[in-house]
Order: sequence, then structure tokens, then C-alpha cells
Amino acid sequence: MSDDPQSPRSFALSYVSNSRFHSSFTFDSATTSGPLKVTYGEYGRAPNEHDTIPTLLFMPGMYSSRYIGICLHRIAEKYGVRVVVVDRPGMGKSTDVALAQRVSAWIEIVPRLLAHLNIQHVSLASHSAGTIYLLNTLYHCRDILRPDKAMVTLLAPWVDPAKSGNTTMKLAQYIPTPAFKLWHHIPRLFLVQNGSPIAKSGAVVAGFSASFPSKSNDAQAKNRQYIEENYALTLEQQKEIDSAMMQAMFQEDTVGSNSEALQCLRKETNTWGKCEDYEVFVRELVEVEKGTDGSPLGVRVFFAESDSMIGKKGQDYFENCWAQTRGRDLGGVVEFESKTVAGTDHDSLVQSAEVWESVFREMGTVEDDI
Repeated sequence: MSDDPQSPRSFALSYVSNSRFHSSFTFDSATTSGPLKVTYGEYGRAPNEHDTIPTLLFMPGMYSSRYIGICLHRIAEKYGVRVVVVDRPGMGKSTDVALAQRVSAWIEIVPRLLAHLNIQHVSLASHSAGTIYLLNTLYHCRDILRPDKAMVTLLAPWVDPAKSGNTTMKLAQYIPTPAFKLWHHIPRLFLVQNGSPIAKSGAVVAGFSASFPSKSNDAQAKNRQYIEENYALTLEQQKEIDSAMMQAMFQEDTVGSNSEALQCLRKETNTWGKCEDYEVFVRELVEVEKGTDGSPLGVRVFFAESDSMIGKKGQDYFENCWAQTRGRDLGGVVEFESKTVAGTDHDSLVQSAEVWESVFREMGTVEDDI
């Protein structure tokens, strides 16, 4: 029965409604010249006043919000890591802003939020469209990274369609701009598919390949089995959590995804902030890192085996942009590594418990004196 307090559905509703996953704060924004409300969630290990917890600021993909952090909660908890996920403007209950202001508003939000939470240092991670926001955070807010272990992780990074040559993305660029005013409604049409979180980055909309759903479902099934065996969440509980999470996410605002679709497809110019050109960005970042004290910057990238959004050409381009950090004259200021995760696609990669275990293990513990 649906009202049985012991049922997977009741468990999921209670799990998703955890008060730590749903918080907000408001500040006066210089970007918008007015109050800016920001909603966010905290996952994994809960903080206390006696210790410093390794903390990850995660920037999800286009259609994601703080709700994606729910998938990471048990894993982060086991590894003693605190994860913070923020609803970008126009998502959740965060105030929407114009496309031209999205990056500048984000760069204003990050230090304000960390101060609000009394967090001094973090590691960074992103998925898909979150790449744009991670790279801008890395450049403009470099001092928030841990001095003892400066670390950023990019999962299925977004690549300019002009660089990836992806046919579907290039065709999407021809969609008239006014049509994107309805973009945020589209994923609701897909919520019936097995209760799965299939719209984490917009791939279900843009990845029209017939092979996409079957590959995603296969990876999801294997991942659920792994979580059941290692994190004490049954298959039925996981399915109900996914369903409750997606329903709750789309009951809140998702209009910000309209702007991010335009942003990712470069339908308007100069909306990527500091990373308009990834190759130039990396060169400039290296120069910044040369003057930074502390540990070398660790950049880790996980690519999907089959990525309908950027393809193999997009992966090669992204890796080549970072390959320039391996020059002997750079003094090891950036340590770049990349890995392709077998059996994953653009969206299933971000659900992979084994990928997140790798991230959390590498974050390790925090030194007391940082």
C-alpha cells in the first residue's frame, strides 16, 4: 500500500525530504542590483563545530538542481565527505537571472554561500553544462580550493558544438531562439520512463540516438545493483527515490535550463565567461597557477564511453586543450589525468557510484591547519 510507512515509496519520500537537502539564503546582489535568493542542498557527512570536513562543491548539468546530490548522499556519508549542490539561477527556488548575467551571478554566489555555511575550502566537481561554471569558479575563486590538495573533477564535460562537430548539437543550434522559452517543459514528458532520473543534463532531449535509452538503462541497472550491495538501499528503494527526486525537482522552477540550453549551444555570444575558448583558458590558468602557493592543481576528467553530446571528437579536443599543461617548463603546476569509464553514457556517468567513490577517496582527509 502506498501509505504503508515501511514501503519503498514511503521510505523514498522521507529520504528525499531530508531538511539538509533543502536550504536557502538571500543576499543583495551587485549583479542584479537587488536581492538574490539561492537554494542549495548539503549531502554526506554532516558538519559539526569540532572538525573540518573535506567538502565538495558540485555543479550539475543543465536540467539538474540540488536534487542530484541525493544520489551522492549515502556514498559521501560513507567516505566522510560533505557535498554542497546549488540550484543555479532559475532552478529550484533560486532567483532567475538573464542569460548574460548567469556566470557573473554564479561567481558572486559561490563565495557568499561558502561564507554563509562557514566553509573555507572546497574541491570542485561538475557534470556536462556545469563545466562552464566550474571553470569560471576555478579562475575567479581560486582561493576557495584546498591549499593542501587543490582538486577539480569534471564528469562528461561540455564542449562547444563547433569543436565537437556533433551533428545533433549542430542541428540544435538551428532551433529558433524563441523556441527555447519552452525548453524547460520538455523533460516532464519523459518522467514516466521507469521513474528514472533521465533528464540530468538535457541528453534525453538532445541525444536523439535510438541507442541512448537502452545503454543508459543498462548502466543504471548495474549501478543500482552495486549500490544495493554496498550502501544498503534496495533496488525498489532506489527506484522510488529516483522517481520522488525527479517529481520534486520538476514541481519546482526549471526555467533556468532555457538560458543554459542557449548558453551551451552558443545561441548568444559571450555567455561563457572566462572559458569562451578552452585552449586559451587553460593557458591563462597555467599562468595563474604559477603564482599560486600550495599543492599543484589536480584536474581529473571522467569521460563516458558513449557520449551523444560531445562524441569522440569532443573528448579529443578537451584532452588536447589540457595536454599543454604537461610541458616540462611548467614546473608541475597542473596535474591532468583523464579516464573513459566503460559502459557509461553522458548521463549515466554522473550516477556511477564507483566514479564518485574514486572522487571521494582522492579528496581524503583535511589537514587541521589549512
